[in-house]
Amino acid sequence: MNKINYFKSIPVILEKTSIMSRLGHSSRSTALSARDQSFMDETISLGLALCRNQGAAGRFAVKNHIIQAVTLEDRTCMESRQLAKMLQKSHEVLFMAGTAGPEITDRISIEMEKGNAATAVVLDAVASASADMILDWIMDMFNKMLQKEGSRLTRRRYSPGFGDLPLSNQAIIFRLLDLERLNLRLKESMMLEPEKSVLALAGIERKETD
Repeated sequence: MNKINYFKSIPVILEKTSIMSRLGHSSRSTALSARDQSFMDETISLGLALCRNQGAAGRFAVKNHIIQAVTLEDRTCMESRQLAKMLQKSHEVLFMAGTAGPEITDRISIEMEKGNAATAVVLDAVASASADMILDWIMDMFNKMLQKEGSRLTRRRYSPGFGDLPLSNQAIIFRLLDLERLNLRLKESMMLEPEKSVLALAGIERKETD
């Protein structure tokens, strides 16, 4: 049976520059007034305080590769030429999930209802950056463990809905990781709740594959 790791509190450290870049801000081309700078700092701090960063990850053996699909040991099949190419040297797949939690998404909705669009947009950027950083944290942790096995993760990760991997594959990852344990929900549209949640996968390959 595949072991699933659940992380109920992930210490994500966000750089302010990563949040600002999501907002289209460049320090080289855009100068903020002291008032705007204060607003950004206060709102980013609020967003970070509202995030409840959690995640999950599990390793699953690959049974078969073909040009347009990858099949797991339990016969789960994910059809995608781009994914199959990325996993062509992988003997396992690491499925991952990350969520910034419901508090920040609820606050974003409240700010929009109040007409505070600027606050909502900054909080949205904080939540999105946090969700992505959770996956970075998970990959870094697993790479350190895999190093002892003579293995590593692929440099890239892949998410359903990108490239030629249909969004419907969210259901596969959701099921295999039993993400209801993190209080996540998958809607009929294949979108996740809370909204600022992300799923992805990476391959596990032997280091001698170079």
